[in-house]
Amino acid sequence: MVRISARVIAGSRGLFITAISMIVLVAAACSSDDPAATAPAASPTAADPITTPTPTPAPEPTTTAIPTPTPLPVPDLPNFVEVAAFGSDPSSGLVFARPNGIAIDTEGNLYTTEFQGNRVRKISPDGELLLEWGGSGGGPGQFTAPTGIAISADGDIFVSESGASRFQKFSAGGDWLGSFGSIGFEPGRFDSAMVIAIDDASRVYVTDWGNGWVQVFSTEGDFIETLSAWGMEPGQLFNPTGLKIGPDGNLWVVDRGNHRIQRFTTEGEHLTTWGERGEGPGQFRTPTSINFDADGNFYVSEVGNFRVQAFTADGQFIGELAPGTFNNPHGLAFDQSGALYVADTGNDVIRKFVIE
Repeated sequence: MVRISARVIAGSRGLFITAISMIVLVAAACSSDDPAATAPAASPTAADPITTPTPTPAPEPTTTAIPTPTPLPVPDLPNFVEVAAFGSDPSSGLVFARPNGIAIDTEGNLYTTEFQGNRVRKISPDGELLLEWGGSGGGPGQFTAPTGIAISADGDIFVSESGASRFQKFSAGGDWLGSFGSIGFEPGRFDSAMVIAIDDASRVYVTDWGNGWVQVFSTEGDFIETLSAWGMEPGQLFNPTGLKIGPDGNLWVVDRGNHRIQRFTTEGEHLTTWGERGEGPGQFRTPTSINFDADGNFYVSEVGNFRVQAFTADGQFIGELAPGTFNNPHGLAFDQSGALYVADTGNDVIRKFVIE
């Protein structure tokens, strides 16, 4: 995912070094308060028979079996079949310039952002272009490198712009309703607004690439709070991109710079961290977007490894979607039928997969 930032982060922050303390436990000896226990033993006399005690055999050691937990069964990756690649046929009149974010309305229509095209497009499930708006610029209704897109419960469209460090609000028909945020390094402003999500309480969450946190607003654009902080420790973020409210009601964040996925409550309490940098199953290299299927499994796109991986809700690797066919994939979205749409950004297409 290309970003346009107003400052260079490298060098502005130090690595966090965690000192590890070692605790030594010293067992204290116990003393008896019974005088008889401390009185010297009487010396034996000739009248006292001396007997040799019969040694008591030591008891046989016993072992307690520790049960091995049975791992949860890992489901198979659904048999996804690709049925369309929107934008692959120039004669259709639908050509993309680096498609990025994807959102789907209640009727199954797609709304997409184009990082280089600087526009939003509304497309039917069959790939018919229904509506588009935007254009290059910093004015109302214009875009500079738009990345994220989300639809509120009221049907309004929210678009985040990495280039303009803001997000804008539109009606479902593309009418401009407001712009929020600007370039800056304090709460309420952005150093590259990346991806956007909306929860059931109408709170708008936006990942802030350069500032390394998630910012929260109302759907009217009022700033509420920031979540997390820049860093590399669990619960901290480094160049966050994708985010999504999961089926569990929690906030799932693609911690791109740290090559991992983190889960938080919507109030910012850190819950879980998955992944590390690498190319193997369950590892990540510059992950970018996340979404969930109807069973609660989550899918993650990676621009570094050119792939989309699938995991169970507790982070167990399931499989890889269409291996070896993606070029810098970004946005992911499921419609109500279970079809999966992937913004294959480097190939300038939106790909549609259905379960066979």
